[in-house]
Amino acid sequence: MRPAGISGWYGYFNDYAERVGKIKEAGLDGIMLWWEDEGGATPHGRREMVRLARETGLEIFNAHVAGTHENMIWCDDRGLREKHLFVIRDTICEIAEEEIFNLVIHLCESEDIPAPGLSLLKSIEYLLPFAEANRVTLSLENTWRADYLECVWDAFPGVKELGFCFDSSHANLRGHFELLRDHFQDLTALHLSDNDGREDRHWLPFDGEIDFEEKVFPYLLKTDVPLTMELIAPRKHYPKEAIFLREAKLRADKIRRGEG
Repeated sequence: MRPAGISGWYGYFNDYAERVGKIKEAGLDGIMLWWEDEGGATPHGRREMVRLARETGLEIFNAHVAGTHENMIWCDDRGLREKHLFVIRDTICEIAEEEIFNLVIHLCESEDIPAPGLSLLKSIEYLLPFAEANRVTLSLENTWRADYLECVWDAFPGVKELGFCFDSSHANLRGHFELLRDHFQDLTALHLSDNDGREDRHWLPFDGEIDFEEKVFPYLLKTDVPLTMELIAPRKHYPKEAIFLREAKLRADKIRRGEG
């Protein structure tokens, strides 16, 4: 059966070791990890988080770069651009050492930005040798601008290290479902969630306005990419973590069956 999982944090503030245990108990198969150490009352280093998840029996579907300067990847200031590129480069090397070979990255973080240009392509050109050497796929996520993804794919056709992370909520907010239609064969990662068309709510699939049956299933179900839900529980409706996770598993099962 196609594996299904959830983001490594989904709205409940608790010990990570306890959290991955509950994910496994709910019947989910794996997680997506934001690649940074977890703080709080019971801190865990990111490499330890990998170990704890695997000891629990969970697969790490992919890692998500934790840099906070995504708009630097395309900027013309080389110093600023490299500040973020070095974070991505180091993350590629780190996750490969942990035998994680899929890294989700963003190409832009706002809409009011210039058209994609040479600096963006230089950034990708810089990263590709590190990705190739470490056998890591860079899963480019749809965020604000579809043309940034199209620019990179057009410039580097057929490069196996460049994949596609489809985020259903981002697609709904930006009207970018055509990216899934046109590039489903390039899918290497998924962020599935729902929203109300106004904000990136990270709701459970089918709790918002996205028509998964019409806009997502015809293309998603042609692939075997693990079904990863990127969720933040609305605690008012799901005060108990275990109940939320069981519901997440039920929604994943509906997606696997292609039921809207």
